[in-house]
Amino acid sequence: MKIVRFLPVFCAFFAIVVPAFSQARPSDTPGNSGTVFPNKLPKPDKSRQRDLKGIVKDDADAPVEGAVVKLKDMQTGKVVDFITKKDGSYLFYELNMDVDYELTAIHDGFTELKKTLSRYDSRKPATLDFHLERKKG
Repeated sequence: MKIVRFLPVFCAFFAIVVPAFSQARPSDTPGNSGTVFPNKLPKPDKSRQRDLKGIVKDDADAPVEGAVVKLKDMQTGKVVDFITKKDGSYLFYELNMDVDYELTAIHDGFTELKKTLSRYDSRKPATLDFHLERKKG
């Protein structure tokens, strides 16, 4: 007898709640994946980035292996080092084109040489070669 009395309330509950849950589901229409976090994050804009490459050579035009090329971000002051390869080459990736960079090439027995990569230099990739001179004396 008690079950019969609650049956109309029970049916009324399901008549209201079940359609509400079915409407709360995301639709399968194009452009609505129904996920809060997409599988792929948006790619960063690389239109204002570039690489910087170059070769460090001595005064006899021979490549200098093991020279240290220091790259200093003039906006933040951050310094990154690259040790040149056997052919004297170095490479820095994804530099901000809106920032000036100071480069310094250093190797034992040679004088230190500095150069600047300006934000007004629009080359992509940029190239800066160094010709180190041997220390005298």
